Amino acid sequence: MPQKSCRENLMSFERGLHSAVACRIVKRRSWIALPLFCLISTFGVVHHAVANESLAIVDARVPAADKEGGDLPLTMTIRNEADSADALLRVRCPVANFSERHIVDRGEGAPAMRSISNIPVPAKATLELKRDGYHVMLLQLRQALAPGETFKCAIVFQKAGTIETEVQVQK
Repeated sequence: MPQKSCRENLMSFERGLHSAVACRIVKRRSWIALPLFCLISTFGVVHHAVANESLAIVDARVPAADKEGGDLPLTMTIRNEADSADALLRVRCPVANFSERHIVDRGEGAPAMRSISNIPVPAKATLELKRDGYHVMLLQLRQALAPGETFKCAIVFQKAGTIETEVQVQK
């Protein structure tokens, strides 16, 4: 049975740097190729996990709602201990059909909510999302929410990725 070439052995690996490094190593010492490839591939995942640890969400809450179909503000505190800024891109909660990121615009006249594409989270800072500033609106509730209940939401950030957080329903 003819021996497969390095290229044939690596066809299942990702293209680019990972394959090039693994191929060179397979030619020299095939016994270290797979562990090294796994280490290289895992680096991005490890880096992502470290980014998650530098960003924390605390005190996520919504007011109670006695019927489905309405909209509620989701407020929380975000602590970014990283050296670089991040941005809140989206929120997915099982209790609502949609969510939007908002800021309260205080132009001429009464304050008004305005939809924005993301909420900037400054580096080495704590950002409080609240009703009269940056916040997330949960739109078209799927159920009533009683005080004391909790549910989980997936908060998606540009750099830190997705962070699952528990949300408390308040009076």
